[in-house]
Amino acid sequence: MRLRTTLAVAFVGLSLLQVAAVVPIALRNLSALLQRQQERRIDQQMVAVDATVQRLGADVQRAMDELASSPALEDAARDAAKTPPPPALTSAAGALMVPRGLSVLSLFDADGRTLSSGHLPARLGDLDEALFAATQADRTLVPVQVELRDESGLHPRPALVTSRALDYGDTRVWAVGGSLLDAQLAQQLSRLTGARVEVWSGPQQLGTAGTAAEPTTLRTLSWAPIAEVRLYFSRADLIATREEVLRAFLALAALGLLLSVAVGFVLSRRVTRPVEALTDAARRIAGGELNVKVEERATGELKALVQTFNQMTVDLKATTDKLVASERIAAWQEVARRVAHEIKNPLTPIRMSLETLIAASDRDNPQFKALFKESAVAVLEEVDRLKRIVDEFSRFARLPRPTLAKLDLAELCRQILTLYAPHPIDGASSPLITYVPKLETGAQVEADRDQLTQVLVNLIKNAEEAMTATGKGGAVTLTVRCPGDEAVIEVEDEGPGVPADLRARLFEPYVSTKASGTGLGLAIAARIIQEHNGRLELGPPTDRGAVFTITLPRLERRAGLG
Repeated sequence: MRLRTTLAVAFVGLSLLQVAAVVPIALRNLSALLQRQQERRIDQQMVAVDATVQRLGADVQRAMDELASSPALEDAARDAAKTPPPPALTSAAGALMVPRGLSVLSLFDADGRTLSSGHLPARLGDLDEALFAATQADRTLVPVQVELRDESGLHPRPALVTSRALDYGDTRVWAVGGSLLDAQLAQQLSRLTGARVEVWSGPQQLGTAGTAAEPTTLRTLSWAPIAEVRLYFSRADLIATREEVLRAFLALAALGLLLSVAVGFVLSRRVTRPVEALTDAARRIAGGELNVKVEERATGELKALVQTFNQMTVDLKATTDKLVASERIAAWQEVARRVAHEIKNPLTPIRMSLETLIAASDRDNPQFKALFKESAVAVLEEVDRLKRIVDEFSRFARLPRPTLAKLDLAELCRQILTLYAPHPIDGASSPLITYVPKLETGAQVEADRDQLTQVLVNLIKNAEEAMTATGKGGAVTLTVRCPGDEAVIEVEDEGPGVPADLRARLFEPYVSTKASGTGLGLAIAARIIQEHNGRLELGPPTDRGAVFTITLPRLERRAGLG
């Protein structure tokens, strides 16, 4: 993975890690905050509910206080003292109840018998122990069950009541009045709080008002065991708000993540661009291009690194130029020394032959003619040898640049092998030299056909000569392989192999295993392959023969066997 990609991925990973760590905590805190705010709002609404209920009780107390001091109640007490009570007394409670906003009012004698009832007129003369019990509460509000009649009969209903006493002579009249806890209270509290309000008396629901979307939070007002008011506050708004905030938060997180990715990419590109330029420059220098200069702008340590690298390339080119010049001089000095040595060897027999002829001529030797003919033959042989040395040296020194074209190595090797046929070493009965092709198709390269043919012919000739020297013959195996992105040609013989002391210097000029060899054939072959961006190598030592391997860059990947 490239450094730029690695840094960008690191920025993204850190951003994701930050989002993964922050978002849950933020959402949890936000949910808790919204929950607390809703609880506070419900608490405030319950305070208003309590105030409403207290105001309801205060209104009952005030109405009963006003009733206790009114002439109308005194008239009712005077009528109660008469025997028998006048008929007007039976309707007195109803007349006293409605103007004062009371929904429950009964007048009792001292024994608890109903003198008049505004909420249940039919109760006249009956004992009403439940309602009369409020007279024991000393003018305070108490929850009681009162009976009301409708089409289906009598039904108990919860109410908040209080009592007042009025004495007329020896006659005491009790007035017990208050307000019902019913659907009207539910409507009032629902309008106040916006909640769904239900009034229950035991298992029976007496009234409901308002709506509340699920889910809800339940709060209660209890006058156990008489009545209970249930208020359902909706949490849907809280959930909707939380979801809306969650969407907004996630959108912001996604935007932050995108910004982090963009910033990470820009920063990684800014950091890695000089590094990539340095890497490319180093690769080009390794390929032999020494005049490379990194132009990327950088800051800090990277700027110092770029400047140091550019200075290093300048110094490397200068050092390499000096080294190449020195090596070239040393190489040509070695070549000159070897050429001088090779030329000096033929000159010695030439000189000796001429001195012999001069001495024979000075003495008028009768064998002069025979000596001349013999010496002339020796001189001509040495001159031919000198000519071969000069020709080989000229070819080595002025080898033309290769003309590259697309070439199939299997086809080339097949055509070269058509020039060779199995033949005996020396005479019809001597061992044969044979040729074995192992040619894999698809080895496409760019090469100079003539130069590559020259290299293969030279290697095949060397293999033949090596096996001829043993007197045992053998097979020359020509193999073409396609391992990966390279094409390989192997020339293998079954000769005596290469002596260990010559293996390291075999491709140097004027190094040969043959007494009559010039030592330039393998050097020229190695140089040809080198100019094709390839390698000519001698295989590892074996018990029998030698293997020379040519490796060239391959154009295509096509495998087959032919």
